[in-house]
Order: sequence, then structure tokens, then C-alpha cells
Amino acid sequence: YLSLPNSKSLCEGHCLIVPMQHAVSGTVVDEDVWNEIQVFRKTLTQMFLAMDQDVVFMETCMGLRYHPHMYIECVPMEKETGDLAPIYFKKAIQESESEWSDNKKLVDLSKKDVRRSIPKGFPYFAVDFGMQGGYAHVIEDERQFPKYFGKEVVGGMIDAEPRLWRRPQKEGFEDQRKKVLQFADWWKPYDWTQS
Repeated sequence: YLSLPNSKSLCEGHCLIVPMQHAVSGTVVDEDVWNEIQVFRKTLTQMFLAMDQDVVFMETCMGLRYHPHMYIECVPMEKETGDLAPIYFKKAIQESESEWSDNKKLVDLSKKDVRRSIPKGFPYFAVDFGMQGGYAHVIEDERQFPKYFGKEVVGGMIDAEPRLWRRPQKEGFEDQRKKVLQFADWWKPYDWTQS
């Protein structure tokens, strides 16, 4: 299902795709759930395209021994910025962690999605650009890879304040309410779950 971050968003329209049934990552969800996630991605991409924006989808899969609930972050941005997103992410992933990695540093997702590119049970970071494929990275040392990696890259691209991803602050009820009502208004014409 679709939800909004409970802390201050990176930008207007920042939302989360969260499966209802528990799953630790996109590599282990059922095929039906994965297909539904793709429908949400496609619809969100169309919605933001109508607002003349590009969108980036990110999943950070870490701390698997704690069985976290997976979610995919959706961050809209201006088209010019979105055009540069693949370059920013490619460079950031290549510079992440150690140069002596056992796994390939940058996994290209343009031909195969994350489910067919990353082995189940591995921690990873994955990013897609709209409905195009993107990149993935197998995280070898979770102590060296920041949980906010993707938000930091996007935040740098859209000139967001670093505290939005380093120390996210909870939002007051009224601010949250306004954010939800605005998003619901945007989403209503695209909401395929109501038809």
C-alpha cells in the first residue's frame, strides 16, 4: 500500500510503497506482491509525470537478522534533476564501501530487475528511475554503508537539508494531516485500488 513518511519528507510528494504482508526485501516477496508494487510504481510515475516531474524509487535492505519490514521510497524531482539521477547514483555507488569488494560494486538493473540480479538473503541498495531500470549494490559491510545512502544522494541533488535524512524529525499531527490530504488529492485520479 501507499503511505507517507512519518518524519519530515525530503520534498513534496515523497511517499513509500509498503507491502501489507511482512517481507524483508523485494527479493523475497511473492510474485503477486511484486507485480502490485510495479503497478504502484507505474501509477506514481504517471502521476508525477503529469506534474512535470521525474521520480526515483529506492530500497535499502539492511539488518536482515532483525526481520525489518521492506518499503520502497518514491521521491519526485524536477525533470532536469531527474535526468541526472542515473549519473549521480552510479558515481555514489561506485564510491561506496571498500574498493576490495567480493561482489560486483554496481549491478545494472536495465535488463533484469532486482529480484533476478541480487541473491535472496543478501543486504542491498537498489534504485530505479521512473519505470526504467536502475542500479543495485550488494552491501558487504553494513557498518560502512549508511542506511540513509539513497536519501543522501537525492538530498544532494535537490538541495535538501542534511538533517532530513541524518536525523529525521517527527512531524506534528497538523503538518502530517496537511501532507496526507494534499497527497490524497493528487493520488485520487490515479488510485487504481478504488476501481
